[in-house]
Amino acid sequence: MFHKIMSISILLLLMALSGCQKADKMQKISQIAYVSESGTILPELQWHEKFIVQQNSITFTRSGNADASEVNAGSWPVPFDSEALLNLFETLENVDLTKIDRIDPVDQPDGGGSEYYQLTYSNNKTWSLEYSLGATYTNGEWITQPVQDFLKTLQLPIEASNRYK
Repeated sequence: MFHKIMSISILLLLMALSGCQKADKMQKISQIAYVSESGTILPELQWHEKFIVQQNSITFTRSGNADASEVNAGSWPVPFDSEALLNLFETLENVDLTKIDRIDPVDQPDGGGSEYYQLTYSNNKTWSLEYSLGATYTNGEWITQPVQDFLKTLQLPIEASNRYK
């Protein structure tokens, strides 16, 4: 009888401990950032755009990279579908990030734009993908595709719709 009680106690303890480890690894995402930048074009046409996606808001920001910029700069709140936003967060929280690996090119290309995807977790830790200088990722589409699909559904405010003045 003692051995049976001890076995059950050990089993319950192991189950409780394994549950704690899983909870630590499954952090909630608090913010998704998508950043894109122009490549090598005239300085007055170069731009930097950023979507900051949070559980209850989305902000789109654009700036120019030169003093005499022709870029339509500003920061705008973006309306969104709450259910689609919730689905995006859930989708990204279920991605196994350990299966995503960066592949740097043998010969880095000149110029070209860049894109960045950054996930910020509830514990303030971040994880990111940096698509610049010809870099790619194995399984990177697990992050990029849901984010891009979601961003395509957004309607920017009229003031932000044109990239240039």
